[in-house]
Amino acid sequence: MTSVANLSASQIARLSPSDLARVSSTEVRSLSSSQVASLSGEQLNALSASALQAFSASQVGAISYSAFLTLSGAQVGNLTADQIGALSAGQVRSLTASQLNSLDQGDLNALDVSSLTAVQIRGLNSNTLTKLSVPQLESVVVGVPGALSPTQVGALSATQLNGLSQTALRSLNVTSLSASQLQGLNTAAFGNLSSTQIASLSTTQVGALTATQTAGLTASTIGALSPSQLGALSAAGASGLSNAAISGLSTSQVGSLSLTVLNGLSANQIRIFSATQTAALSTNQLNGLSQTNLNALNVGNFTGAQLCGLSTGISNLSARQLGSLSQNQVAQLSTAQVSAIGAGSVAGLSTQSLSWLSADAVASLLANQGHALSVDQITSLSDGQVATTTLVGAANGLQFNLAWRDSASGAPAGFKQAAIAAAAGLATELSSKVVLNVAVGYGEVGGSPIAAGAAASSGTYTSAVSYSALTDALKAYGGSSTVQAQSAASLAASNPTSGGTFAVSRAQAKALGLSGPSAALDGYVGLSSAIPFEYNQKAVGGKFDAIGAFQHEFSEVMGRVGSVGNAFGAGVFTALDLFRYTTNGNPGGTAPLRALVQQSGDVAYFSIDSGVTNLGGFNASDGTAGDYGDWNATAGPDPFGFSYPGLIEKMSGNDIISMAVIGWNLTSAGVTHARAAQVYARV
Repeated sequence: MTSVANLSASQIARLSPSDLARVSSTEVRSLSSSQVASLSGEQLNALSASALQAFSASQVGAISYSAFLTLSGAQVGNLTADQIGALSAGQVRSLTASQLNSLDQGDLNALDVSSLTAVQIRGLNSNTLTKLSVPQLESVVVGVPGALSPTQVGALSATQLNGLSQTALRSLNVTSLSASQLQGLNTAAFGNLSSTQIASLSTTQVGALTATQTAGLTASTIGALSPSQLGALSAAGASGLSNAAISGLSTSQVGSLSLTVLNGLSANQIRIFSATQTAALSTNQLNGLSQTNLNALNVGNFTGAQLCGLSTGISNLSARQLGSLSQNQVAQLSTAQVSAIGAGSVAGLSTQSLSWLSADAVASLLANQGHALSVDQITSLSDGQVATTTLVGAANGLQFNLAWRDSASGAPAGFKQAAIAAAAGLATELSSKVVLNVAVGYGEVGGSPIAAGAAASSGTYTSAVSYSALTDALKAYGGSSTVQAQSAASLAASNPTSGGTFAVSRAQAKALGLSGPSAALDGYVGLSSAIPFEYNQKAVGGKFDAIGAFQHEFSEVMGRVGSVGNAFGAGVFTALDLFRYTTNGNPGGTAPLRALVQQSGDVAYFSIDSGVTNLGGFNASDGTAGDYGDWNATAGPDPFGFSYPGLIEKMSGNDIISMAVIGWNLTSAGVTHARAAQVYARV
């Protein structure tokens, strides 16, 4: 065949496809623009790939619109990037979807996409779209707004989206973005979205937002979100909200926040809530808040309805929050709510706050959280406030059911408060889940006058048990604390009293599991009316500590007594006697022995390790001193020993240990207190 370069345009137009298939690259390069323009699409499709790729930019530009239109996708794909880049606007607009989608990455990126029509753009498949460079995508999005279909928008990569300008991003239909696409938007890209776009996001999309993205939300942007959208935020997304965004939340938005969102906020974010926003929280939201986040709120902004609606939330209020409640707010708390206040938080109730509580509310508080109240808090209560109080102690712990005898009505102001504080103090240290029924009198005990010279007195109901029954019970509770374990280990395998029996108080029997719960009276206590008392555990010259005196008598009702084979009858002993030791009368005065026979003088001492360690001296057991189970004068001012005017008598670690070894379990505070017990020189 004659070289095509020598043929006229009309002759070239008549060449068959088979003739064109034999045309070489060299011959192609020799063609003029008019000759190229005469080629049909069928002829161009017949050219070899190398021949087609030999066309120069000017030659490609000479290809007719109709010829370009009929180029196969495969042949278009054979065009080089330089050839693609040389296409005229008309040629670009002539490309079909099939042709465009056949272009490889390099060819596609060389294409002047600004010439594409909306129809062409909508014909681009997802694979082709992802090949577009960021500038090309920018040109497509801005040049033909709205041309991309939802499916096409959903195919864009994070790199493409993050590279778009604000103008381009704002022209996109963001509702078509997938959760992963949204999460792939960097801070700048997400910040370029308009409030309208963000407001159009679905709840699923909002739920996919990251903390980094939500950190870019402004007050106006957050204000554009519906309650359902805000409620869809994840905990992570909520954690990114800025102070400005949180401040922009409307009351309806605040009320719609899910617990996931609210608890996803940090305490510092929660503190941003204004009075109006706080008041918009529902009781369900408040009760579902984590303790940390609830504690970050200003309870002074709570409405009456919010306070009254607190159930589980009331126990999570901090001491600071409780202390900041107004008189009106305190007055609205129900007795159930008062009883549910957390033990660690009742310290926040100031004496002024306490003064606002009704008698019923005070009774509820003392019954359930009395162990967590301080002496100052309890003694600040008025006589009217404690008028209905009987139960004092810890919910699910030790409680005293105080039966006020008629004589108590004639007692000085502060008498009941002192008895209540004494009971609460014991419940602070001892944890046995027991209700003790104790009758409290003034100037008498169980109807009998208190002996002259005695600060107080008690009467206790007891029953007899065998050594094995008692020690089995003590050992069963030995694992409750190291003190009890050590004392239980020191018990003799057989009865060391030569056949003696043991007196156990009703209260002690309950603690040891030797008897069940009972409403029967466990004992009586009474305070002398003949000597002066100070009722708030303050040192006042010439006055005795009423609280210490009450604790002395309560502890005796609980079994802290000695008998040494005599006080409760011949051959009768008590649990405390099993921890009574002496070195008196032993060769050399060094080897300790159990002091199970009556002795005069201060020769017996308390020990839980078989006499090795002296934890306090007991009174003589021959009737010449006070009660056998009390400390002697060497202990100084102590509620379980002697009363001294002008001095306060708070329980010591030694006192706590003496209660533990006779069957009373310890609270964590009691364990700490027991560890602070003093060790004395062995007598």
